[in-house]
Amino acid sequence: MNFTAKLFFCIRPFAKIISVLGCFFILLGCSNPFELEENKVSFDGYKFSTKLNRDKVDDRSFSLVIRRANRSLSGAREAGRYGATKFCIKNFGTSDIAWVLSPDYNNVGLTDKVLELSGRCDI
Repeated sequence: MNFTAKLFFCIRPFAKIISVLGCFFILLGCSNPFELEENKVSFDGYKFSTKLNRDKVDDRSFSLVIRRANRSLSGAREAGRYGATKFCIKNFGTSDIAWVLSPDYNNVGLTDKVLELSGRCDI
């Protein structure tokens, strides 16, 4: 038996596993299967992470936290507006929002590099 035949004989039982793993890693490299960057939006040259919490009493009310907003306050405001609009469209089919703490208010400031907004989807 030559070297090639011996190598093929040794690899043959693992050929299916190697093929499946190869395909898996190729697909993993070509896509974002775990959606790791799903909630990060780029505004004003920065990506902001937004977290929206729905009110337990009123489903249409929400509070929104934008982290690392000190990098660009205007970008963080727009990222918050985008996150809230996306939430309202997805859940209630409207982009109208009655803001309690609006991104347009000049007195909305940062608390420990975090911007907090709140509002209610207006149906």
